[in-house]
Parts: sequence; structure tokens; C-alpha cells
Amino acid sequence: MERKLSKIYTSCHHHRAFSSFLWLIIINFIVLLPARAEPDATTESVIRSSSENPAFAVDGDSLEIGTRRIRLMGIDAPEYDQSCKNAAGKLYPCGQQSADFLAQLIKNRNIVCHIHKKDKYDRDLCTCYAGNTDINAEMIRSGHAIVYLESAYDSLQRAAQAQKIGIWNGIFMHPRLFRLLKYQQKKALKTN
Repeated sequence: MERKLSKIYTSCHHHRAFSSFLWLIIINFIVLLPARAEPDATTESVIRSSSENPAFAVDGDSLEIGTRRIRLMGIDAPEYDQSCKNAAGKLYPCGQQSADFLAQLIKNRNIVCHIHKKDKYDRDLCTCYAGNTDINAEMIRSGHAIVYLESAYDSLQRAAQAQKIGIWNGIFMHPRLFRLLKYQQKKALKTN
């Protein structure tokens, strides 16, 4: 009888722990949502690449020009180590593909980034251009990124979804949720 009660308690305990974990994820997801970045006309300035300071893709939504770390405003790309499933259900490195696509967009080109503001990690939130090409928009149009919260790129995302381009040609986890789960896993490992 004690063994049965012990099994029931353990089962209930695991169920409650799992439920608590899910609620923790949901609450952290809501609390950690950064405020929507709006342009601030008083801080508007420009970062330009040059032969001495070329632009490099860090991942699908971040660049570096010299010592400046730039986050492409209004978009969110799969994390570099993130995988997605294609239409056939096969895993592929969508985060690496996103970073590679951005690298090709900026390769050997003069990049001009208009700063809107800083984010909480002290990165410059920017709209960047390679010639007349809006890099932020091109990442959405190509299906290598999704809109971040609401942005001017909503219609481009709807078109990419309808045409099943890039990550829209299969199944993927929202990059923000992927980051949150990864953070929770690291946190759980530290406490164990």
C-alpha cells in the first residue's frame, strides 16, 4: 500500500513540477518580452562599413561593423544553432542558413545602417542597406527571418508564408521561444 501511495505521490509530484515548469516558461516569455523598439529621431545616426571596417554577419539578424554590434530592427531570425524541419519533415540547420544568407547579402558591399536606438544589450537597433536593398526587408522576403512583434515588414512575411519560402516551407520554432527554452535548460542544468 505504501509503495502504491509513493508511486501516486511521485507521479503527481512530477506532473505538478512539469506544470510549474510550463507556467514558468509562459510567465518568463511574457515578462522577458522587450518593449517594441520605436525610432527616436533625437538619436538618429548612421553606421557605415568600409574597407577597414567591413560588415560581418553574426547570425541571421545581427551584424558587426568594426566594434559596433548591430541588431536588424523589426526582424527575428532563427538562432545560429537552431534547426527547422522542411516540407518532408527532415531537419536542417535553418539558423546557419539564415546567417549564410545575410552574409551573402552584405558580402563585398558597402553597408549603411540607420540607428533607431539601443536595445537592452547595448546593440544598435538599425535598418541596414546594401545599396538600395533594405537588408531587414530582404531577410523577411526570403523567408530567412520573421517579423519581430509588429513591424513594417508584416506584408512581406505574409507573402513569404503564402509562397512557402525559406522557413515557411516546413515547421520551425519561433526564435524567441527557442531562446527562452535554451535559457531555461541552461538554468535547470545549473540548479541540478
